Parts: sequence; C-alpha cells; structure tokens
Amino acid sequence: MAPSAPVKVSNAELATVREAMRELPRLLAEIDAGAIEKLVLTQRNQMRAVLVSVERYSELEQAAT
Repeated sequence: MAPSAPVKVSNAELATVREAMRELPRLLAEIDAGAIEKLVLTQRNQMRAVLVSVERYSELEQAAT
C-alpha cells in the first residue's frame, strides 16, 4: 500500500475500528450534526479509512471532476 498524504485530524475525529463498531450510531450523529467534519478510522496505529457525510462526499466528487 502506498503511503498516504498528510491529513489534518483533531482528536475528536479519530476512532479505532473497534470503537467505531461499538459507537457507530453516535459517531454518525456527530457527523450529521456537524460536530465533526470527518471520522478517521485507525487500526494498529495507522489511518485506514475516512468516513464523511453523503453531502461532503458529493462535494468532493464534484470538485474532483
């Protein structure tokens, strides 16, 4: 897997995969409410995935074209 570009992340936006599995409804509610912009999932101390709202994903997709 190629190294990823640096990502700015606050502590509130970080969650382990295990934590996300247990707390997904609460974390999704925080994204929906705008309390956090994204959720960065970590596994074995490495960033693995980013969860964003459908609206934000659509914005990113449109900006990429």
